[in-house]
Amino acid sequence: MQISNGVKNKIKIAIVIFLILTIIFVVFSIWPLFSGIKKSSANILSQKAALVILEAETKNLEEFKSYSQEIRPNLEKIDALFIDPEVPVDFIRFLEKTARESQASLKISPAFPTQITKDPWPTFLFQLTLTSSFPDFLKFLEKLESSIYLIEIQSLNISRLTETELKVPEFEKFSLGDVRARVSLKVFTK
Repeated sequence: MQISNGVKNKIKIAIVIFLILTIIFVVFSIWPLFSGIKKSSANILSQKAALVILEAETKNLEEFKSYSQEIRPNLEKIDALFIDPEVPVDFIRFLEKTARESQASLKISPAFPTQITKDPWPTFLFQLTLTSSFPDFLKFLEKLESSIYLIEIQSLNISRLTETELKVPEFEKFSLGDVRARVSLKVFTK
């Protein structure tokens, strides 16, 4: 059986049209489907990576919470080392109490808060004038050095009370062997 040229041409045209339709079908229906799958899988992978990072951050946060509970008492002790520059009342009360316990007369002259470049924290300067016996002054100084506050003594000037000074009403309760000390303190603040 012999197929005529006209039929052969129709078959060839039908095959070409079928191939063209197949290619058009693949390009317009299957290709977008694969492209969408590729985008979705990339999106899923990025979300999975974000989830892994979030889980790691959550774990780190939980570890930090438990660690912060352990170190909280130490942080509170460290915080107590520094005075409040706005209201240094607790520190002034400490100085007054320490002077009373050491049987010393105390005058306090606070200065303004400062930030000296070599200091790691801001500071507050105090000028103290104490009058007492020398052993009592040493007790005061020892309590000052062993206090909870972070203190640095800037200068210390000690002189004996003279007979002329003892005649002043301010120094009536003191004797000739007693001393007047001027202490400049640098106290670190928050």
